[in-house]
Amino acid sequence: MNRKLLSVAVFLTLMLTSLLAGHHNYCTARNEITADLNQALVQTLKENRDYIITQDTIKTYKHLRQTSGGQVLIAVSDERFCHHLKNKRLQKTAFITFDVVDNRYRNQLPDEHVICSDTLMVRDKHAGEILALKGYARLSAASVFGMSDQRIPAACMISAFLWAMLSWLYLRKKQEEPEVVTGFGGLVYSEADRRFYTAAHTPIRFTPMQQQLMLLFWNAPSHSLTKEAICTALWPKKEDANDTLYTLIRRLKPIVEEHTDLKIVADRGRNYSLEINKVEN
Repeated sequence: MNRKLLSVAVFLTLMLTSLLAGHHNYCTARNEITADLNQALVQTLKENRDYIITQDTIKTYKHLRQTSGGQVLIAVSDERFCHHLKNKRLQKTAFITFDVVDNRYRNQLPDEHVICSDTLMVRDKHAGEILALKGYARLSAASVFGMSDQRIPAACMISAFLWAMLSWLYLRKKQEEPEVVTGFGGLVYSEADRRFYTAAHTPIRFTPMQQQLMLLFWNAPSHSLTKEAICTALWPKKEDANDTLYTLIRRLKPIVEEHTDLKIVADRGRNYSLEINKVEN
């Protein structure tokens, strides 16, 4: 079970890393496009600040706005603006919009398929109007995703699927292999689970220290250990662990006798052995 949980945890970690990194790089790409639109718009205004939008276009815009009674969006495909874009992939989809800043002005929000620059307020000396200019690039989410750097997210995702496949093959092979289980006096130890069970395969709940001591008994020749060997293995830095060992043995004895046919026997206080508990008739 622990191996399965570990496999799932690693897979989910890799997938989550891939998704978070992919989203971060996607947002970074959008921010870079916005910054590119901003600088291109600024460069365009620097080149021709006094004559930005023709007076005829502004008159047409006002007439359309008055006729429709609502918001009007006029998109201008400006060659100068497109020329200043650093990302050449934006040139075919980039355009400028303007709005006359008056009592009917409302800052228009872009739809989900466009990325816009910040709004720049400028005064057109020829038209005598204050214009709100924005640069746009019409891009779908897939297009922005294609422009972002997805190498690390892709590597994490590929690693996640490779890990899942290898883990599945490993766990399947482990399931097909016969489990190594040894028993003694009604006590069973599973190498796969690293746990002790009763003869009915019910887990015996030892504390971590009790588990260590039982493993020492289990692996020792004749299941017998000297007091010094136990103290050295469990408390290597403790000078005198006799009282601690006595308390550990005292609490462990009833658990062993309750769940198995074994008992812990002390030999003159020097050795401790795990022996079969013979019930007299």
